[in-house]
Amino acid sequence: MAAPGEKRSFAQDFFFELMRDSQRVRAVYLAERERWVRTLEISGREEILFEMEMLLRGLDRFFNLRNLFGDLQPPPERDWKEELKAARDALHRSVHLSRKLIEQRQEQALLFRSFVEGSLADDRARARLGAELREQRTPEESLFLLRTGLVAHQGILDHLLRLDGAPQSLFLDVGRALQHELFVSRYFCPPSALEFRAEYDRIGSVLLLEGLRLLDDEKKRRAFALGLLASFRALRSLRYVPSPPAAHTRRVLVILALVRSELHALVGYLESDLPRLYPGAGAPVAAGKAAAQKIRDVLASVPPLLAQPLTDRAQLDFQRDKLVEATKECVGILANALDPAMGHYALFEDDAARTDQSERLRKDLWVFREMCRYTAHALQQPDATPDAAEPLRRYATEFRDVGYQLLRHSDRELFDRFLDLLEGWSGRRGESTQIRLQRLHDDCQRFAEILERALELVSKRSELQKIPIDEASYREALAKVQKGR
Repeated sequence: MAAPGEKRSFAQDFFFELMRDSQRVRAVYLAERERWVRTLEISGREEILFEMEMLLRGLDRFFNLRNLFGDLQPPPERDWKEELKAARDALHRSVHLSRKLIEQRQEQALLFRSFVEGSLADDRARARLGAELREQRTPEESLFLLRTGLVAHQGILDHLLRLDGAPQSLFLDVGRALQHELFVSRYFCPPSALEFRAEYDRIGSVLLLEGLRLLDDEKKRRAFALGLLASFRALRSLRYVPSPPAAHTRRVLVILALVRSELHALVGYLESDLPRLYPGAGAPVAAGKAAAQKIRDVLASVPPLLAQPLTDRAQLDFQRDKLVEATKECVGILANALDPAMGHYALFEDDAARTDQSERLRKDLWVFREMCRYTAHALQQPDATPDAAEPLRRYATEFRDVGYQLLRHSDRELFDRFLDLLEGWSGRRGESTQIRLQRLHDDCQRFAEILERALELVSKRSELQKIPIDEASYREALAKVQKGR
């Protein structure tokens, strides 16, 4: 059995490995992209990135006729202009979002390079300059190159839509050209249905994170987490199909086609992959089949996306509502298998769930801050030993499993540094014990200040404005941590 302080958080390795396993081919590029996102001084960068990549995934799936018609065959004489308009709308929005993700200084430099390339008379020099950009050496270059291609496709679509009609062959050819543009991008190639991104894919429920943390069986934990991550991604995408009275844009067709595609993939995982990968995991397999059947029933009962006129707002709202219902049923079944006492309360991103998440994060940050102060004080005592840091190390392990998962991705870097420092602190070599204790004391004091600022920001969230800190329960939680319980 591991000694106290040696126990590793499941979240420390589990979610990292889960994300990396799903994107192993391009892991190097995606790790660099993840670091780049954290450096962006752009408000709401994770949500911007999610919406942009959601639309890019949608454009990839929109040209698969099964995602639009199911098993039906569209009539040969069908005019596809409305679908091309929907694709153009998604393209336009993707271009707009991509501009937000490149900081002004980098944007100007890339635009200047593009201008110079287009102005050169010497084709050899122009080719050399263009080749440098096409190498996509940085995420900014990759995003700028993708955006340039999308703008060109948008211009082509603008002209095609002036034609009297658009046959199916034209629609499919546009799709093939767009897919090529998307999949040559090194840093922004759209992720597949069960390929996750650390920047924005997460399980946003305190209850579910606690349930996963308490699972001892690694196979069961992975089985549940894959299904839950895919479900929460689908729910997040469906938020971009607005309810009345907000107006629909044409791109909601792209989003609905994407969600149908990803729910089909989730059904395939729950029915086939899960039993094959985890043949001994009885509860997840049974829950997976039941959850898959719920989704399958809804997908079978809801008419294919283009079975009715695209202008039928009621049909599109019906599609959204039924897909949300099916996805929440899937999460509920998996949650109940994870913990039979767990109901639907606070599992989803409604007001109650957001309040629970913010309150849990506030409490964890408060306890973490007090533990840093407590440890810094203990390390200053004349008889201090390395054991004085053990309660803080234990709590840091617990924090990774739940509180850390509720942080915004861009806020995690400072936490990563301190948590990694605590994890490897006892293994430092080449320094005397006294020097190591002093360094840790200083690090604890600095991180307590960071936690104080983070706590202030979380406390300003609208859902916490009328909920004061419960000092008694916070101090009770702190006492348990200090005693190692």
